[in-house]
This record gives sequence, C-alpha cells and structure tokens, in this order.
Amino acid sequence: MYSRNSFGSYYPIDSCLSRLNPVVKLINFLIIVLLVIFSMSTYVNVFMLLLVIIMMLLSFVPIKYYLNTFYSLRYIYILIMLLCYYFHTSLEVCLVYMSKVVIVVEYLNILAYTTSPSESIYGIEKFLSFFNFLYLPISKFSFKLNSILRYFPLYLTVKYKTQKASSSRGIDYNSLNVFKRIYLSFKNHKNIRRLTKYRNNEISKCSELRLYDIKKYRTNYRTNKVGFYDIFFLLFHLVLLYAHAVEGGLI
Repeated sequence: MYSRNSFGSYYPIDSCLSRLNPVVKLINFLIIVLLVIFSMSTYVNVFMLLLVIIMMLLSFVPIKYYLNTFYSLRYIYILIMLLCYYFHTSLEVCLVYMSKVVIVVEYLNILAYTTSPSESIYGIEKFLSFFNFLYLPISKFSFKLNSILRYFPLYLTVKYKTQKASSSRGIDYNSLNVFKRIYLSFKNHKNIRRLTKYRNNEISKCSELRLYDIKKYRTNYRTNKVGFYDIFFLLFHLVLLYAHAVEGGLI
C-alpha cells in the first residue's frame, strides 16, 4: 500500500550522510531549529536552504522523493502568502517564512532517509543520557520521541498517496480550484490521520523487534564513530549559528 521509500522510512543506501553519527545529526538539527525560530536574516536563511539542498544531493536519495514532500506543502505556502498579504508583510519576509518551512521539513526528510530507526533512537538516547541520574526511562522515551518526529512528514506522504489513489478513481484534483482542493483535504483528514497512525505503528513495531528490548542499553561501534564528515557538517552548522549571533549583535 505504501512505498518503503516514503517519508518516515529509511532509504538503505551508502552515502556520507548515512555514515554520520546520529548524535551529531541531532545536534545539527537542533542548531537548524534554533536558527529557523530566531533568525529573520535573508542571508542566513538562504545559506540554510543551500545547505539543505547540498545535503539532499549528498544523501544519494532520488530527488523526486524530496520533491513529493515539497509538493505536499503547497497549501501551506498559499496560506503563508495569504497571511503575509493580510498583514501587509513585504515579499522578502514572506519568502523567508516559506523557506523556513521548506528547511525544517526537508531537513527532517533527510534525517529520515539517511538514519535507520535504531540509529535514530540511539542518537536521541545518547543525547538525553545526561538525565540518567534522574532514573528516567530514557530508552523508552527515545523510542516514543522518534515515532513522534516521523509522524508529521509521514502524514504528508500518506496524504499525497491518498490523493493519487483518489485521482485513479476519477477525482481529478488538477481540474479543481484551490478552495475545492482545500475542502477535500479537510474532508479526508480523518482517514489520512488513521492511515498515518497505522503506518507509524507499523514502523514502530518493526523497529522495536530490531531493537530486541527498549529497556536494555545498546551500542554500535560504527554508529559511535565520529569521522571527518561529522566534524565538517557540525562546523558548517556552527558557522551559521555564529553568523546569526554576529548579525544579531550577540557577539
């Protein structure tokens, strides 16, 4: 029913991004999230968008998978443009907001394709290991958090596939105007949400079987390794963070 290479699924291919340490990936993603939230600089957002495009190419994942996600967000772009027009926002600021959406979603897309479920959980677990002194169920929490992070992008993919299935049954979305498309999207929301939940649970059960036991500590020497590409990408993200700090007068 679903492609294995849809968002939320690991794309099994050897690339420099696939070999990155999952903890470093998580740190890089948090830096991007901070920049997306606090930076309104056009230059910083353009460089972040270029970084995402470069990472998409280096992931060796077919570009069409990224474009499918990009296309799924078309109504969000329209909504942003309408809000910017209503609040008399400049075109430059409107484009910055749209780029922020693309950056976050496509970055999550990259992480999903280049990181296996077990490595994702391992990265979150290692990152949260600081709280082990509180005797919290870090392993179980990491497993749940990994499923939550994959939910929204997986929802977009299921929505795209549902629309394709509807088109094959005679509903031509291309012939409908924007308002009818939005109406059908809201109408199908409940069914899409149910299918997304089912698919997410299916991925979680498969991951749990591979992890053997979420209550036990796991290690993987290849995953633990920090190599040249880890340092290179981390430095690039830190440079973007430094540029934002300098432009904002924080340094």
